[in-house]
Amino acid sequence: PVHHTAPLLNMFQSKTTLLFWSSLVLLSEDCLGFLETRQRATAGGKLVGRNHDNEVEMRSPMWTSTRRTTTPCHDSSRMILASGSASSSSSSESPASIDATNNNDLPLQPFLPALNPNFRNVGTVGQESFVVSRQGGPTDEELTNENMLKIVLLECNDLEVNTLVWKCLGYRFDDETKQWVNDDAFPNFRDRFPTPPDFIGMQRIYSKAVDEQSLRANQSLVRSIPLEFKQCLKPALKPLGWTGYKMDGLTPNKTRRAQCANWLIYYRDHLYGYTVEELREQRRVRKLKQEQEEQERLAQLKEQGLEDTTAEEEFRPPVNEVF
Repeated sequence: PVHHTAPLLNMFQSKTTLLFWSSLVLLSEDCLGFLETRQRATAGGKLVGRNHDNEVEMRSPMWTSTRRTTTPCHDSSRMILASGSASSSSSSESPASIDATNNNDLPLQPFLPALNPNFRNVGTVGQESFVVSRQGGPTDEELTNENMLKIVLLECNDLEVNTLVWKCLGYRFDDETKQWVNDDAFPNFRDRFPTPPDFIGMQRIYSKAVDEQSLRANQSLVRSIPLEFKQCLKPALKPLGWTGYKMDGLTPNKTRRAQCANWLIYYRDHLYGYTVEELREQRRVRKLKQEQEEQERLAQLKEQGLEDTTAEEEFRPPVNEVF
């Protein structure tokens, strides 16, 4: 009878209406997400972007639910993004790769293999375009501005940056023991860091328990640069088209890479090729010259009847040079 089926019909119509509006809401959310996507690349027919939590995400067409990827990326020269569902991942298509120079604001995922203390001895080094080798000391080819540019553009992995800095600090890789030794390291670093420290934070986990040692090592490296040489990076790389990072998207990884590259340029221009004794003698002569210039400046002020106000106006951060 009609009076028995009417409630069922009304319920069916209500559920149909609810389904319609639910689908419309999901579609609207997906359209808004599509418009807000800042970084896009094709990966298995899906769009790659960033959500409000600043995580890499993948959106399927229409109102399919958003699925986040957690693929770790250690090779900084590219971001490897998983594509498709579990069924499509078993297909013969390879994951899409995005050049970091065009997408270097994508967040870098934690790299757990770097938590292994032996990673520094066995990790991949020098197999791409970045010129570096574990063996021997630093070379002219390893210290070019082109190599420095690859550091700040994330076109080499974190271990390669560390390896080059270690070699410049005097640490050497022993091919027999497969370990780094400090016999030729600069005294200040050898005493404080018997084993070459991680200046970048290769694990990319920035909690105090995991990252504090890397942070302190990086700060020690920065403090070893005299004030007049702390801004070497931009002048050196500007002819190659690099004018610095933008504040938007700046990460600890980028900051530490820039600091390492700046120290490498300082090392190349002022420390490379000299012994510790020669560097100390140069510092003694430079300090003596500065004292003489300061005495002459004070004598001129005294003759003119003026007071010295530079002590109140200038602040020079402490410098602890590597030698």
